[in-house]
Amino acid sequence: MGKLRVKVDLALCQGHAVCMQEAPEVFRVNETDGHYPKVEVILEFPPEDLREKVMDAVRYCPNRTISVEEIPD
Repeated sequence: MGKLRVKVDLALCQGHAVCMQEAPEVFRVNETDGHYPKVEVILEFPPEDLREKVMDAVRYCPNRTISVEEIPD
């Protein structure tokens, strides 16, 4: 397996923070701009030991805004 690259479609994100609950090492919700809170990817290329958490975040995102890309080694 290659490494993961995490992406978020900020146009669709409504800041439910499910991803942050699943993988707080990778995601943070920014609520400082006065609009909908948005997710910030703080670890774009998470290590292999976080793969399951990242995939859970993708699976449980209510707006389906998170995607992962497999980068070959």
